[in-house]
Order: sequence, then C-alpha cells, then structure tokens
Amino acid sequence: MITFRLFRAALSTRRVLSTNNVSRCFHKSITTLIDTSVTIGDVTVSNPPMGTNPNLIPTLPSRLEHFHTLPSTLPPCHISHLRWMLQKDFVLHQDFLLLGTPRLASERRHLLLLYAALLHREVEYVALSRDTSEADLKQRKEVSNGGSTVYVHQAPVRAAIHGRLLILDGLEKAERNVLPTLSNLLENRELPLDDGTMLVSPDVYDRHKMGIAVHPDFRVAAIGSLSEGESASLDPPLRSRFQARLVSSVDEGDVLVAASAGSQGILDMSTLKEMVKSTGDIGGVSIQSIQNAIRYIEMFQPSISPPAALNAHGMGINGGMITPQDVKSPLKLDGLNDTTTNPNFVATNTTNTVRDLIIAGFRSGNRAVACVGPKGSYKSAIASETAKAMGLKMELFSLHPDMTARDLLMVRGTDKESGDTSWRETPLTRAARRGTLVVLDGIDKIRTDTLTSLALVLEQGWVILPDGTRFYTHDDFRCIAIAHPPEKRSWITPEVRSIFHWIQVDPLPREELRDILMKLYPSLDEIILDKLLNLQKELDRVSVDSAAEKEALQLTMRKLKHICRRVERSPNELGRIIHNTLLTSFLPEWDQGIIAKCLSKCGIDVPDEGNDEISFDYGMVNELVKSCKRAASNPLLVPNPRFEENPGQARSELDILEAHRVGEKALLITGYQGVGKNKIVDHLLFKLNCEREYIQLHRDSTIQSLMMTPSVENGRIVYHDSPLVRAAKYGRILVLDEADKAPVEVVALLKGLIEDGQLSLPDGRVLCHDHSSDPDIISIHPDFRIWTLTNPAGFPFHGNDLAREMADVFSCHQVPPMDMESHRRVLKSYGPKVEVHLIEKIVETWEELRNAHKKGIISYPFSLREAVAVVKHLNAFPNDGIKEAVENVVSFDRLDTSLAKRLDTIFSSHGIRLLDSNTIERRPGRDHGTLSTPKTRASDPKHGKVDPDNTPHVGGNTWAGGTGGSDTAGLGGRGGPYRLDAGHPVHQISDEMKAQVSKEAQERARKMAQDALQKKLDDLKMGKLDWSRYTNLREQVDEQISQLKSYLRDLQKRSEERVWLKNHTSGEIDENKIVDLLSGEKDVFKRRGMPSDANNDSLQTQPIVIRLVVDISASMYRFNGYDQRLERLLEATLMMMETLKDDKRFQLYIIGHNGSSAKIPLVNPTTNMDENTQLQVLECMVANTQYTYAGDNTIDAISLVVDEAATGDLVIIISDANLKRYEITVNDLSPLQSQKVHARVVVPLIDTLALFLYRLDLIFIGSLGDEASELAKKIPNERAQVCFHSADLPLIIKQIVTNAYRLVLRDIVTRSPGNPLIKEHHRPPPPRIHNQSPSVDRPRVFGLWWNDCGGTN
Repeated sequence: MITFRLFRAALSTRRVLSTNNVSRCFHKSITTLIDTSVTIGDVTVSNPPMGTNPNLIPTLPSRLEHFHTLPSTLPPCHISHLRWMLQKDFVLHQDFLLLGTPRLASERRHLLLLYAALLHREVEYVALSRDTSEADLKQRKEVSNGGSTVYVHQAPVRAAIHGRLLILDGLEKAERNVLPTLSNLLENRELPLDDGTMLVSPDVYDRHKMGIAVHPDFRVAAIGSLSEGESASLDPPLRSRFQARLVSSVDEGDVLVAASAGSQGILDMSTLKEMVKSTGDIGGVSIQSIQNAIRYIEMFQPSISPPAALNAHGMGINGGMITPQDVKSPLKLDGLNDTTTNPNFVATNTTNTVRDLIIAGFRSGNRAVACVGPKGSYKSAIASETAKAMGLKMELFSLHPDMTARDLLMVRGTDKESGDTSWRETPLTRAARRGTLVVLDGIDKIRTDTLTSLALVLEQGWVILPDGTRFYTHDDFRCIAIAHPPEKRSWITPEVRSIFHWIQVDPLPREELRDILMKLYPSLDEIILDKLLNLQKELDRVSVDSAAEKEALQLTMRKLKHICRRVERSPNELGRIIHNTLLTSFLPEWDQGIIAKCLSKCGIDVPDEGNDEISFDYGMVNELVKSCKRAASNPLLVPNPRFEENPGQARSELDILEAHRVGEKALLITGYQGVGKNKIVDHLLFKLNCEREYIQLHRDSTIQSLMMTPSVENGRIVYHDSPLVRAAKYGRILVLDEADKAPVEVVALLKGLIEDGQLSLPDGRVLCHDHSSDPDIISIHPDFRIWTLTNPAGFPFHGNDLAREMADVFSCHQVPPMDMESHRRVLKSYGPKVEVHLIEKIVETWEELRNAHKKGIISYPFSLREAVAVVKHLNAFPNDGIKEAVENVVSFDRLDTSLAKRLDTIFSSHGIRLLDSNTIERRPGRDHGTLSTPKTRASDPKHGKVDPDNTPHVGGNTWAGGTGGSDTAGLGGRGGPYRLDAGHPVHQISDEMKAQVSKEAQERARKMAQDALQKKLDDLKMGKLDWSRYTNLREQVDEQISQLKSYLRDLQKRSEERVWLKNHTSGEIDENKIVDLLSGEKDVFKRRGMPSDANNDSLQTQPIVIRLVVDISASMYRFNGYDQRLERLLEATLMMMETLKDDKRFQLYIIGHNGSSAKIPLVNPTTNMDENTQLQVLECMVANTQYTYAGDNTIDAISLVVDEAATGDLVIIISDANLKRYEITVNDLSPLQSQKVHARVVVPLIDTLALFLYRLDLIFIGSLGDEASELAKKIPNERAQVCFHSADLPLIIKQIVTNAYRLVLRDIVTRSPGNPLIKEHHRPPPPRIHNQSPSVDRPRVFGLWWNDCGGTN
C-alpha cells in the first residue's frame, strides 16, 4: 500500500485523503482536495512546496504509513496542532514555536516531524545545547585544497537558501546570547556570513540582484520546554519573533482511543483503561510512548505486567524502571545465540533475564535501552553478552563530562596526506551506519542537554551529522546505555526518560554470586567464599551518612573478584587482602571500626595494622620475581632506582607481585607522601626487567593528553602516541603517577580499557583485543598493565577522591608508613657517617609523629622522605646538629604557635628541643579519696568558713571545700547547698547517709543553690570574668582549632575550585579544538573560571546547622577532679565557638541540660562570638554545674533537640549520665538502635535522593566496669565506642564535624520545597524518640557520653 509521502511523490498534481467519517470527533480532520491543495481542518493551502531530496524529508512513523488510518490514530488535539502549523507556515508565513513540559518534548518533536512528513517538507535540524556556537548557526571554516580556507554553510543557512523548514530543538538549552545570532534572519530574512557574503530577503534580492536570496518558503520551527509554573525565559527580542503554541498533554479519553487504535487487540479494554489512567499522575505521556508500551505487553504477555511495561517506558507512577523481578515467566525469544566465548563471564538466571529484557526492549521497537545500576552489577558484561546473543558486533563508547553534542557523533581531524580538515565517525555513528550495537558507557556523566541531543537518532532513527551528512540508521542498529543511579541532582530528566527503554540492574543475589565465583575460581575454598559473602551481607546492612561512604564499605562484584583471584592462591591472607581492597587505612576511624566488627562477626581474622618489627622472608619476593620476569627489548625503559632492602617495603612489594602474578591488569597503589610508592614500583620493575611508560598527571591533564599528543606539522594535525598507547601496543607497564591530582574523569576513562578491553582514540583508531588487519585497530598486547599511584583523599592532601570512582576497577594496595626497623635500615643507608644514637632518636621521634597523626593530634603525616632529608643533612654537615637539620622540615609550621608547641612537645620528649620555652602541660588528675563517715548530722546548709591555708578537711561541717562531710559547700558529702572543689582528694559518703538528710534541709540547700547561681549569672552579665581560665582552655585546644579551621578552609577551596571554561575567544588553546584552530575558528580557547551554573559536587547551598547539646549537670563538676571531664567539655565547646564564628557555612546552637532543665539555651546563630561572649558562655556552663541540683535529663534533652532539628542538621549530644543511677537502659535508646537510625531515604530509582536522617554516636568516657562497653556493643554501625581518656573529647568533636561537612559537600541536597527530587510521600516514617512528633524529619545526631561513677555532692 502506498504511503502518504510516496503517494504525493507519484502523483504530484493530484492528492486524495478522505476522512471516511471514522467518528464524529474527526469530521473536521485531515482532507486533501482533488487538486494540489492541502486542507487540515478548515485551513487550506494551494500548491504547497514539495521536497525532492528524500534524505531531507522525514519519514512517517510505521503506525501512520497507511494514511487512511491517520484520523483514527491521531487525537483531535494533534490534528489541531497540525492545522495551526500549516496556518503559520504557509498562510501567515510566520516562524513558530511549540512549547510544553519537558516530559512531552518527544511528543512535540514527533508532531513537528509528522507535519514535515505529511507536507513533504525538506528539513534542516539543529539540536541546541550549551555547546552550540555561532559557527554551528552560520558557517564553519574548513581547510581544503592544500591549505585554503573554505566556508561551509550550516543548517540555518542551508535552510534559508533552499527554502527548507529549520527545526531548532531545545530552545531553552542554548546559552544566552547565542541565539540572537539568528535574530535578523528571523525578523528581516537577512544574515551577514563570515565569508563576506550576505543572506538577504527575496524582495531585496529582486530589487538589487545582490547577495544570496533567502527562499520565500524558508521557515523556522522551534521546540522549547517549560516547567510547571514557569514562563518562557527567552530573550525578549528573540521571543517576540516567534508565534508560540502550548502543546499540552492529551486527554485520557483521547489517549485511550489512540492506544486502542495502535493495539493488536490482544489486551482488553479494561487493561488499556487502567494503563492510561495510571499515566495521568505523571503529568502526561506521549502517544508514541503509550503505544510502544502496549506493543511491548502484547508481545511478551504474560511475562510482563502492564505496570512493569509502563516503568520500562519511563511512565511509571513512582518513576521506576522494569527489573528482573518483574518478569513473571521466561520471555519467549527466538533466534538467539546462547553460546559465550568469554571465560570471565558466567551466566545466571538474573543475567539471562536482564539480557532478555534488553532484547525484548529492542524487539518491541526501541532502538535504545538504558541499564541503570550501581557499580559491579554486571552491566557491562551483560551488554557484551547481549551483543553476542543477537549476533551483532559491539562497539564501546566511553563517555566523559567534557563531551559535547558534536563529540557524540563526529570528531574533527585532518587528512594525513593533504592536510585538509576532515570529519571522523565516532563509535555511535559507525554503529548507526553499519548496523552494529553500540554501548554508551556513562550517560550519567555527560550533561543532560548533551544527552538529549541524541533524541533524533535514538527516537526517529535519523542521523544528521555535523559535516552536513544525513542518513537513516541501519535497521539492525541498537544502543545500550549504561549508567549509575542518580545521587544528587537526577540526571534522568523527564526528557531523557522519554528517549530510552529503562531497565534497573541490581546486584546479583547471593546464591548466584556464589555460583559465579565458584566457577571463575574453582580452587577457592568454599568456607572462605562463604565468609566473604557473609561479610558482603554485613557491610550491605551498614547504614551510613552518604552514598559515597556507602560505596567505600561495599564489596561489589568487581571487588569480590579481585579478592577471590588473590585468595585462591593465598587463603591465609583473606583479612589483609580485604583491608587492601577496601583501603581501610584511609577511611575514617568509625568506618574502620565497622569493618573490623564485621570481619570479626564473619570469622575473618583482622590483620594487625601495627608496624611491628617482624622478620620477613625475602625468598618469597625473589621467587615471585623469578616467575614473572620479562625480557626487555628496550633496556632504557627499565628503571634502576637506588633502593635499600627493608622488610616494610618488601611486604608491599610482595603484595603487588602477588596481584601481578594472578593477572591483575590494573593496580591502584595508595599511600601517604614519602612512604616510597615510586621507589617500590621502580625497584619492582627493575627486578622484573619490565619496560616502563610513565605519565605524571596533574590538574590540567586531559583525556586528550592521556591518549594522544596532537601537533601541527606542515599545516597538518599529526597525532603522536601517548605513553598509554605505546604501553598497550608493546606490552609495557604504564605508571600513572599522582593520579589523584588529575580530574577524576580523566582516569575514569580507563575503565573501558581495563574492564572491556576497548578505547577509542581521538584520531579514529581503536585500542582493543582484536587481532585485525584493519589499520584503525591497535591490538592490545597481553602483557600490558597499568600501575596507578595516588595519595589518599582528604585533608591535608589536595587530590581528588579517585578511589571513590575507580577503586573497584583496580586491584587496590596500601603502602603503609615504615615500621621502625625498616625506617632504621633506610636511614643508615643514607647516613653512614651519622651516629647510631642520632638515627635511633630520629626513628623514635618519627614513630611518635606517625602515631600523633593517626590520632588526629597533628594533620601533616611526617614520612620517611623528611627523615631521610634530616639524615642527609647530618651526614654532610654533622656540626650543624640535629636541631638545625630538623628545622628544615618543621619550618613550615613555625608560625602556627599552637602546632609549633605540639611539635616541640613531641620532639622534646626525644631530646630535640624546637622552642626555647616549655609548652603548657595539662593539669593531671588528683588522687582518689576513700569512703567517708560524717562526724555530724546534716541539718543547716551553709557555704562554710574559708580556710586561708587550704588544708584538706574530711567529714566535718565547718569548712568550705571539704569532702565527705555535712552542710557545707564541698564534694562527696551531704546536705551542702552546692559543689565547691578545693583541689583535694574526694572522700565520698554512701547513698544511705545521703538519704538521711531531711526534706526541709534539702529545700533550704536547693534555695541557696538557686540564689548562688543567679548571683553568679548576674556577675557574668556585669563582666566579672576569669580570663586566666579562658587563656588556659584556649591554649589546650589551639591546635585543634587551627586544624579544624584548616580542614574546613581546604574543603571550601575544593568547592570553589575553578574549572576549564571552553568555547572562548581568548585564553589557552583547547587541544580538543586544535583542528578548529587550524581552520580559523574563533571559539577555540579555554580559560579557568567558576562554572556558570556552579554544577559541581561540592556546592553548598545552605548553611549547615550544628546543635551542640552539652551536659552541665552536677556530676560534671563533681568528677572533674577524677578525669577533668568538665575541662575537656569546656575546651570542646570553646573549640566549636572559636572555629565556627564568622563562618557563614555553619549555624551553631549550643544548648545545655542538667538535673534542673532539659534545655538551657547558651548560643544561637545570632550570638556575637567574640572572646568576651565565649568566656561568658563557658563561665555560665561552670556555674550551672556547680550550683544545679543533682538529677539527669539526658533522654528528655535528646527528644527536645531532635524535635527542633530539621533534616540534614548535625546534632551532637554530650552527657555523663549515670546509667544505673538514673535507670537509663538500652531500651530507652531503642528507637536509636535500628538500621533506620541514620539512613538514606531512597525514592524510586529514577529520582533517587540522598537525604540525611540522623546519626547517633555514643562515646563513653570514664566508665567504671563494663556498663558503657556493654551498651556500646548494642548500638549498631560502630556508632558507640568507649573512650577511656577524656582528653580525646576535642579530637572526637573535631572528627565528627569535619566528616559531616565532608559528606555534606559530597552529597549536598537542595532543600527547597520546589525541588522535584524530594517526594515527601515516599519517605518512610522516621523513628520516634519519646514524645517526638512522627512528622518530623530526622537530623544527624551524635551522642557523646561519660559513664558517671558516683554521687553529686
């Protein structure tokens, strides 16, 4: 049967299309008269132009090719839109714009192309994006004929000259001030061109016979998207030149009519109605999408349910995707090749189901299928197996953030012979032309405006290339897109959702995972494998603060394979290999505790991380070297470093060699600076006789520079192989040094090369394992390996978190700081003239420095490199002395007074004095007293006499400051009005004796305490402050304040780090546009600057609210003499106030609680945090502890602060509650012990959102017995620990704040009510705490506890 388009071509003078009165809805539908006119509704156009180039005319969709079905297939509103476009195009001769929601962008695109197909209109198409430039809209320069510049018309100019319909798709996506380039063309049909010519209107051309005439039939049809509640934000001069029409969603009734028309009659009407009705809650759907979903169900009933089909086509109510669990029975797919040649792939029920879902998506009419899932969920392997099952060749196209819309289709280059500029196809374009399968790996990494530029290719099958070529895709062309689920801003926008068929790929079930690992590693002990899978399960249960932290603790499929590959040969090393794989040494302390607890629970021995000086068998290293040794063809590439054999670095060498022996293709070697990573690698390569290729990465390293080095020679672009290409070609080991300093996406591009064995190069060649005679194929040598060296992420290192992105791709190895024996050996080799006792002094000092860094006392990790520098100085200039030699490595910290004092304390303990004066030491705890029996009855509370000699008084009722007595202010006694610490050992009376005090005496004592507290507070308001106390406290935490400020400054710098801004007319040459530069283009430069949309992971949009709840109860004062807990609390509070004052990123609340009240406001964000105010707050805390009556309100304080806190707040609760005395049990904290306590709310996968609830950290200090330890064990996720030294309190607070801010910068959430990602009705109800309202979202909560050890008076 002849289609409408071909019918018109055959009968150009006579076109007939009748309505047949299909229903009353269509009595004014589409009609054509007996002559050559066209009528749509009541608009008739005589003799509309008819195109002659079939490559420029869109084809009718398959469901509309039989033109007599048009009235029954199209809803009335679509016919109305077609009528309007005909009216604007050929009656009013106006440029027009179709507007609507992003979800219906494909509907508008379909309507416009349908209009062009029905009218036989030739079309020029421009997919607008942020990268669209003036050259894309006017003329692009090319070099031709041996160096001459040629100007090539672009789509708008071609459309204007030949009278075509110019489609501008995505008007809102272009950067501002780009589209005004076309303003004069829209208004007056005039446009000056870069080659000196000018487009002029037909009237001007007829009058002057000059310029290039714009064809009268030239028209501009634009497509734009508007979000609900928004108006168009177009530049007014541009907006005024268009006539706009809103294309709203089709009514449910009309959708149902169109759906039934496209159905094969397999589904009953009730099912169709239910499907259509369910799509009404998502803001409308396109007719094409609903018909695709119906076709999908009809082909695969009863395996696929209607809701699952809607999810697969991006129309689910909750925005979900189809999953393997949605398949009720195996899909019936014929003609598949079920044999696999990949020895590293084991098929399971789940992988087969995902593969079948992909093929089913293709067979139901979709060209593109998106597989979305976390790392290690087998997506890449399944995509490869799908291609084999379909009998298609697979091309891998690894995407990265710097890609433009043009880069997805073609790249520019020059002809090797003539030097003329040319265009090269990308893997996507090659696959579309040849009919193969392309895998787009990482669609979540590119901008959404770049991704949606592929809509025409993937939806319509029409390819329009940057060089002007256009063709329809091969019938066998298919695309599989691979991505990770959204974390912050969802990359799956409504427009993106309409382009793909969506499949959610989850990690494999345990049994299937076990089966895979047993088949891949048949020699692996099954008991060890079960332990490993149990560990994976335990770590998956862990609830953490962010997706980033969760990833660090997960054992993905890739990580499990790395572990099993090693453990198969070294079963006794399971614990050590797990620690290396998870990079445990560089995780926060609480994460290390989680891993240790999970290992212990699974029966896996925890390796000793200490640097014990143990013997080492060097024979194991030599044996492995012998088995892996190579024959170097180029000895100049084999490094030969100076190296002193030592057991510490030999253990690291053995670890690397074991991984190398079992065939690991890529290693990630991580360690602090100066621990010898480069020395170890070079020494190993020397012993192995391996040729090395070396790349030093840095901030300005690019993907281009990693793969090729372009240069201009005799007017031609010549690409030189990079060390990466040479290493792959000749089987060398590529060493990537300082990989964490490069942008993460640069190194991440290697994932395709490491895992899939493919990498497309800028010059059109492909690195792969195929041994082909094709000159564009570079075969990867089987001996090719990549060894990557990095520093750990986080302060004080400035690098990026490479491990977060790539740790599962690499086999991970940690190079620890040297043990003392290894340190000693290396230093002796560098200082043969240095006296042994000096070397020993340096070794011991550096060991203490290492421990201080591990505890967080100092931030800089002093390493072997600094110690070697000291020894070298002493060896050459022994008379300078050790102090001067050490000065060379500590002068960096000289101007930081508190840090200099801290370092002086460490060095002085080993006889190396840095400062002239002693540092201030902390006041030691006093001796404990004994049980006391009062000498008098308690009846008359009073302050007591003041002893001028401060003689200890025990058991009496006369002197103030006594202990174990009656009536007077003191400690450990009974009946006194308040506490008074004179600095003596405390003698405590029994609780039975305390109970003998009469109620009348208790009331008088309470009244005296209240009066004394009020007087103290009045004195504070009058400025009667103890500045000596403030000075002492400040000196104790100066270093912590300095470190915390430095850390927060470093994180802020990361969030403000500049990026490369491209497409500029000045700056540095963009090496990706060197061909454009050669051809004379202008916007070929880049420069550093802040991104215009601040679209980076570290963006902080709102202040972080910190609520510090401090215990100012009586016991804090009473037991300060034992462990100085009150002093430590004051120091921690002072540290928070001083660090966060004037920092707009934080809002600090400090609230006290004691026996009298659960809420005592001390500080709020409006409080002036000068030193005077800080001291007033501290004195107020001391006064409350001294004069308040005994009691505890810890649980009520928790309830109150959590009720007031908002989502994302950080709550730190400090208490020394006596658990037994105040009958606080684990059950009282039961709401805080579930896995939901600090969790992520995960709304459906398409709109995943990382949302902090709250987290609880209980830290017990000063515990007597096992009470605190027992409670700590019952708090999940290592959020409880016992701290036996109160001096660590400021360190703990610092760690909590810095980690919380780091996670906020990683997983920032915009908490605006209009954020479409936040779906309140999908949040599970939060856990309750006492009288908390169930509607309150959860903050992050940390509790710091002491276990009380006695009475209060």
